[in-house]
Amino acid sequence: MTTFKRYFTYRLTQSVLRTVVFTVLALLMCLTAVNSSISYQYDFTKTASLESVATVLGILCFLIPILELSGFKNRRNLDTLYFFPIRRERMALAHYLSGLVQIFVIYTVSFVALWLTLVFKTDCFSLEYMPLYYILSLLAGLVIYSIACFIFGEANTGADGILFLALWTFAAYILMYTVRIYVLRELLRETQLWPYESIADWGPLYAPINNLTVIFQNLIETNRQRDPYSYTNSYAARYLSQAYMFAVWAALGLAAAFGFFYRFKRKDAHLAGEISNSIFGYKILIPLYGYSLLLMYSDLDIMTIIVFALMLTGYFFYRRSFKIKKSDIIIIACGILPMILSAILSGM
Repeated sequence: MTTFKRYFTYRLTQSVLRTVVFTVLALLMCLTAVNSSISYQYDFTKTASLESVATVLGILCFLIPILELSGFKNRRNLDTLYFFPIRRERMALAHYLSGLVQIFVIYTVSFVALWLTLVFKTDCFSLEYMPLYYILSLLAGLVIYSIACFIFGEANTGADGILFLALWTFAAYILMYTVRIYVLRELLRETQLWPYESIADWGPLYAPINNLTVIFQNLIETNRQRDPYSYTNSYAARYLSQAYMFAVWAALGLAAAFGFFYRFKRKDAHLAGEISNSIFGYKILIPLYGYSLLLMYSDLDIMTIIVFALMLTGYFFYRRSFKIKKSDIIIIACGILPMILSAILSGM
């Protein structure tokens, strides 16, 4: 057996208990949701509960990278891990594949359980779309998992990694939303900005799974077409018309996977536990969030003061000190520029 196979087997063995526990929790969540839904009296109010398995997959794609890679954020653990006679790129591959196996097992078991429940307990859904949804949702999960591995890998501490993931989850959304509402609307002077009107819905990091699920909910839950309160028809049509965004996310996933392995191989071990100086961390996130919010609030009021205060606090946290660099102060001061831009656009 090669060194890689031994280490990969070791990683799988170490994650068995975790996989079993998460599988049981996922089963409970999905079966509770689907049984609750199909117990409704009228067929047009029943749902296939795809959102429950989608939620399981989304949570796993964020959580498993943290659990698989957290050992590399502690110098003491890192010394133990690097003691193994295996090259770094193969070690990265072992952890990456180990996480994928865990996600595959947990998601597959919960998905099959939900599917069988629908097969044997209902007759009002178009279940022929379930296999295609399963395959495409796994691919969407692979994209999100790869991006999460890259983002968490860019941090030097576990706390920074978790915060990076939390902030990047909505970073693209808030930027796209700000551009759509506070720039395009003011420049174009129109209330309808199609196709920009809903493009921000593709911004959150979980968007590929969420939007794919909405599309398939509309295909599978044909019974709900008679439900006057169903929202899936319009949203599904909208997301389907923007299907090119799945290709954009796929490209981002490939780039993130490459970046993860490339950076893992070249990252210095002594950086573990140190300040996270990656360009994909606080250096981008603080001004991105700060400038976006300041563009929304052009008036000098309590909200703008709070945003500036939050930016300053962010740099304190980033530097782990109340003494920040001159460049940080300049970036905070430049926050006046989006406020000026917002005021100009509003006055045009």
